[in-house]
Amino acid sequence: MEIVESIILIVSLLIIANIVSHYFVSIPPSLLQISAGILAALFMHVKVYVDTEWFLLAFIAPIIFNDGNNFPKKELWELKGPILGNAVILVIISTLVGGVFVKWLIPSLPWATAFTLVAVLSPTDPIAVESIAKKAHVPDKLMHLINGESLINDASGLICFKYGVAATVTGVFSLKNATMDFFYIAIVGALLGAVMVWMFNGIRLYLMNQGVDDSILHAIIQIIVPFIIYYVADDIFKVSGVVAVVVGGLLNISSNRNMSTFTPEIRLVTSRTWDLVVYVLNGIVFVLLGIEIPFAMEELVHNDNINTIKATSLAFVIWLMLIVIRFIWSYVYSTFTNNGDGKIELWSKHRLDTSLISGISGVRGAVTMVGVLSIPMTIKGGAAFPSRTLLLFIASAVIIFSLLGATFIIPLLTKNSAPVVYRGSSLGPDIDDSDDDSDDEPTPILLTQDEASRVILEKTIKKLRTEMDDGDTAVYSSVIAEYLYDVRNLGIQANSNQFRTSQISKRRVKGKKDAELWDICFNCELDAIEELYENNEISDESYDLATSKIANYKKEIVHRRYNSTIEFFLNYFRRTYLQIKHLIYRSVNSDDIKQMNQDSIKISAAGAKSALAKLQELSQSNHEEVADNLIYIFQRHYEDRLELLQGKYRGRSPQFNSDRLNLEIKALSYRRAFVQDMLEHGKISKSTANELRQNINYSEEVINIGVD
Repeated sequence: MEIVESIILIVSLLIIANIVSHYFVSIPPSLLQISAGILAALFMHVKVYVDTEWFLLAFIAPIIFNDGNNFPKKELWELKGPILGNAVILVIISTLVGGVFVKWLIPSLPWATAFTLVAVLSPTDPIAVESIAKKAHVPDKLMHLINGESLINDASGLICFKYGVAATVTGVFSLKNATMDFFYIAIVGALLGAVMVWMFNGIRLYLMNQGVDDSILHAIIQIIVPFIIYYVADDIFKVSGVVAVVVGGLLNISSNRNMSTFTPEIRLVTSRTWDLVVYVLNGIVFVLLGIEIPFAMEELVHNDNINTIKATSLAFVIWLMLIVIRFIWSYVYSTFTNNGDGKIELWSKHRLDTSLISGISGVRGAVTMVGVLSIPMTIKGGAAFPSRTLLLFIASAVIIFSLLGATFIIPLLTKNSAPVVYRGSSLGPDIDDSDDDSDDEPTPILLTQDEASRVILEKTIKKLRTEMDDGDTAVYSSVIAEYLYDVRNLGIQANSNQFRTSQISKRRVKGKKDAELWDICFNCELDAIEELYENNEISDESYDLATSKIANYKKEIVHRRYNSTIEFFLNYFRRTYLQIKHLIYRSVNSDDIKQMNQDSIKISAAGAKSALAKLQELSQSNHEEVADNLIYIFQRHYEDRLELLQGKYRGRSPQFNSDRLNLEIKALSYRRAFVQDMLEHGKISKSTANELRQNINYSEEVINIGVD
């Protein structure tokens, strides 16, 4: 009962602090949460004892898994060098140099304990400054670097912290064994995290393939994944659960709007559930920090060796030391790596300013607090952990100093200001419906939800097509193609139990007409390959690889041999193999591979042109509406491929994305209007109208999530 009461009290304090933060927007919410904890400890005598294992499992696992899941993978890959440098080398340098400095500051502190303190202060929480990135002109590249660094240094810092605690507790430390063990538990932990999240991704995709699209079920699976990964890695395989969870988050299927395998409802519910979980966990950590501070101060007051003022001064000096180390590292690293012309420029005002911002941006937050609260009370033999109270106080004070520094100093450096947020805190014009169908009279026949959805989608497509000539054809074509996918899938769903998808794909064939069109397109691609080969434009290896790939596609699509379950898992294994192969190829610098990649681009482009020519011919000779729509979808598929290969893929340009977003929102407003019109004309019931509106709201919310 005491545990339940403590949880209720802490969550209540979190709620009160966050309510207050809405009236004092200039004060970081985390500082108010810390204040709430301090008041509870002073006036309510609240005391919480933290167990290392369950605390790391309960707080670290979900927080860093969510960070990895939301981190932009493209930026992570492009900045992999600087990110790994900051996240691994800088952490080790900070731990070693900082440990020596702390030992010099506090001679009575054991060496292992000094390194433990700096190690737990190494992980950063840059979400604290992310909100000012846009308004305060913090460079995007720097923000991506800070975000990516925090994702990985959570793991490296906590591993160093683990060794520091172990050395303090046991009194034994071997650099050789620690180094070998470090790489072992990190590498095996990463592999284990990748394998486990791959299994969970397969399970989720299979459930969707079988029509199990319960949004609550999928949200629960997503929430439980990091806990299982951490537990299996840490308790069963005895490797780094933190590394496993980080890798799992990076490789987890994202719930953003680009993952159209999942319905808008699933993506929305999963995203909002994660927001809630991270919001609560992060807030609880800072409330617990506030609860611990008065007790740490009380023990310091009664400690004859060191007083509170001196401890606060030590914390401030240690914070400055961390800034200096981070600043020097950033300046030196950027000096010797950002010189594309081969010239090293030792002095640069721009690098100086960027490095200073980077140093101040090293905000300590939830992960540091989780780590320091997990320090055991005793060491081997039953004696108290050396200076545990002092470590807790210094870590708490450094967190507060770093929060205040980021809040007030960065806006001054960037000559701007904006409120600071932390982990876990975070329509269309009127339309003219004059082009509606001629059936304006009310009908006594009520349509089902699927029937009404089909009518609404068809009306929306018709409306968009009438506007196409006045807008960007590529933008309208892209949105119309998606609506055509949905129309076709609704028709298929009415006749089968197959799960509907919003993408045209070689892996998802919905019927005989799809297979026939794919067969025609594949034959065109084969003809294009033969022509390239006869003209000696591609190598023998590229020719064999391309024809073999097309042959496999034809065998799977035109002559389907497996049941749905076997086919799903075969495709899932094949996709995984191709992704790994692509990653390896991208990491290897080989002339043969470069030649094959160039041949692959030629083959893919020639095949797309050949298929488009054939589809154009079919569209002019076949006037069936359903066939026309299907041909249109295939045309968009090959046009997108061709534009991407030719470097004209406007879908990746900011302007295209902005125009497409506006059109998507506009199309949703059309759908809402059509729902209301059908309701007023008696074509659908109120409950059906509410369901349709809810689905539209889900879709719009998913769009907004993608924008955020």
